[in-house]
Amino acid sequence: MNDNAPSSSAEHIDGQLRELAQRLAAVSNDFAVFAAARRAPTAGPVADNPPPVPRPRQEYPPQYAPPPVPQRPYPQQPQSGQPYPHRPYLYPPQLPQPSRRPAAAPGERLAAAAERGLIGRVLAVGGAVITLVGVVLLLVLAAQAGLLRPEVRVVGGAVFAVALVAAGAHVGGAAERRTGAIALVATGVAAGLFDTLAASSIYHWLPATAAIAVGAAITAGGAWQACRWDSQALCVLVSVPLLVFAPIVTAGVDETLIGATLAYAAAMLWPQVRRDWTALFLVNTAAATLPLLFAGVGEDLNAWFVGAAVAAGLTLALASAVILLPSSTRGALLGLGSAIAALPVFTLPTVLDRPMAAVVAGVCTALLAAAAFGTAHRTAVPVSCRITWVSAAAVTALAAIAYASSIDAVAPALLSTAVVMGLATHRAGTLRRVLLIIATVFGATGLAAMIYAGAITQLTVPGGIDPSIRASMLISTLVAIAAAAALTAAWADDAGTEDGPVWIAGGVVMLSLVTQLCISTADLITGGTDGGFRGGHTAATLVWFATAAAALLWARSAAGRARTVALATGLVVIAAGVAKLLLFDLAALSGMFRVIAFVAAGLVLLALGVAYAQRLTGEGPDRQPAADTAGPRNL
Repeated sequence: MNDNAPSSSAEHIDGQLRELAQRLAAVSNDFAVFAAARRAPTAGPVADNPPPVPRPRQEYPPQYAPPPVPQRPYPQQPQSGQPYPHRPYLYPPQLPQPSRRPAAAPGERLAAAAERGLIGRVLAVGGAVITLVGVVLLLVLAAQAGLLRPEVRVVGGAVFAVALVAAGAHVGGAAERRTGAIALVATGVAAGLFDTLAASSIYHWLPATAAIAVGAAITAGGAWQACRWDSQALCVLVSVPLLVFAPIVTAGVDETLIGATLAYAAAMLWPQVRRDWTALFLVNTAAATLPLLFAGVGEDLNAWFVGAAVAAGLTLALASAVILLPSSTRGALLGLGSAIAALPVFTLPTVLDRPMAAVVAGVCTALLAAAAFGTAHRTAVPVSCRITWVSAAAVTALAAIAYASSIDAVAPALLSTAVVMGLATHRAGTLRRVLLIIATVFGATGLAAMIYAGAITQLTVPGGIDPSIRASMLISTLVAIAAAAALTAAWADDAGTEDGPVWIAGGVVMLSLVTQLCISTADLITGGTDGGFRGGHTAATLVWFATAAAALLWARSAAGRARTVALATGLVVIAAGVAKLLLFDLAALSGMFRVIAFVAAGLVLLALGVAYAQRLTGEGPDRQPAADTAGPRNL
């Protein structure tokens, strides 16, 4: 093999690279000459066919000339496993970067903000706020200090509001002055609302119903103007002062304030159609919800009015969200904001008695559930929004159960709700998983309520629970078994082919509840005697072994996944039954109860052993060929 082959190849590559560099330099030189010719001024007439400009070829311009590369002989071929030495890389020359424009001076930025109209908007909003503060001072502090006559205050406030609205409508005729016009109209509308509230709450010249109707008419006029100008800012500039200053005018939360805020929110619904006015939705929802949260503070309110107002406020919030969703990209925010309107449900006991509070909470639960499931086929309503509504419905349902139930009835109510939800998951569509999780939470909470009421004590101590809750414990246990069955079936459907662990866990829970059922029944029949306690445990042990035997015998004729689940469930129950027999029944039972439990359990195990031995030896009547089996059948 020739030792100079690598050296000659490297020299060939080096020659090609040098030729490529020369060509690139020539192209760069041509471009520089062309640019210089373009920049040179034209002197005299241009000939039709000017002679070509001679240009040197194969030369480097001074600014791009690379440094000379010394000629060095390449080293000999390295030893095996060692890399060739690298030659230094020649980086292209760095072109000059354009200089950055210096930052604008503060005066220039201020002038630009003025050109954009930002300063005008800030001044208009500030003027509106200060003007409304003056109106509130006129209506409230002047009345407290005895300044001016009441007629002068109220009539002067009304004239002032009308003048502001008229001035705003006149100024708003020109689009370039629309910002100031919006502030004028919003200030006038808010001043009119405050004047109406003062006439009803302070001077009592208007009944609450009339004040609410007049306020709704004023709001409708402002909303009409906002739609003409397509201005969400006009509505927000009315909503925010109403939220802040209205409780000051009415000197607290009363029926006039609650009704006026609800009427205002209702009148602001139609401007939101086909508009993404999320800010208005949030402010209006807060303005209608906050007075209801503090309805229990201060003077007494009519209970029916408060209950209806809570349901109406939630209805308006949900309707507003549904109206906005087709035009909005903030579905999660709309869902959360409308669900917050249900918060007054948790302050109802401060105003209403428990049965009526439970009814109102139940109505709110129905409204939220209707919004979640009634919009299933509306593509504009995102799943996140519906999940928020159904979760809020679950929380209000808990409140309704707590208001309606005594301590011994909470567990049956929670477990009954879990049963209904578990059965409803088959019709829930995209909300199936979230509804199943909520149902499981309700079931677990119901079991916790049973334990709190004394379920564990009843299982371990003869006559350990109060006689007054024995019947409630029996009912709770029956409902709990139904809930466990419904939830197990629902989770198994959700798991698909991997439902074996679900059925095993559900079976263990249901057998535990069957034990509770046996003890509760015996405790209720015998009045909590020791004999009833032991008889109940004996019956529970027999039920455990009978269930396991049924599962294992059924597994003999089953195939595939069903056989595997049945075998696993039966063996788990057998193991649990043997553990109960040895660890609890042996010490807790006595006399014939202990004998019956051990003899019956032993006979069941013997029978199962004989049955499965026949299966192994081929003596069973239902033996099938090995090729027809699915899974490990010889157990």
